[in-house]
Amino acid sequence: MKPERRSMTAALQSPADLPPEALALIKAGTPKPLSSNPVVTPPQAESPAPVPSPVAISRESAPPAADSLPVQQPNTEVPPRRPRGRPKGAVSRVGEEAVRLVGTSYRLPEDLVFRVMKASAERKIRRIHPWAQQDVVAEALNAWLKSAGY
Repeated sequence: MKPERRSMTAALQSPADLPPEALALIKAGTPKPLSSNPVVTPPQAESPAPVPSPVAISRESAPPAADSLPVQQPNTEVPPRRPRGRPKGAVSRVGEEAVRLVGTSYRLPEDLVFRVMKASAERKIRRIHPWAQQDVVAEALNAWLKSAGY
């Protein structure tokens, strides 16, 4: 017969009910103190390394400057990054009127999504505009809305 189930708190509050093996396991898992009187010492601050003072050199003892040779600085200028994709609000083809694009989200049937992806990929391979998925969907939806009288 199985013993009665009880919570962990109830089991630990009554150690008299536990067998000696269980008590030994509990005590073995308890961390033991390192010493009876732990001493905490503050860390000692390291002294900073001495900084050498600059030495003044007179102009008479300095080597002559090479004015005849121009000093070229290395080009540290970073070229501007070209943005990937289209900027927000842009259209995919040159010559089209600028239309502001607005992000939306729709849940569509799975087969429709795969058909749009397939059409987009085939149009991109053949370089037929529009090939971006959003442009294909926008064109199809626009045609449907016009035919429905909207």
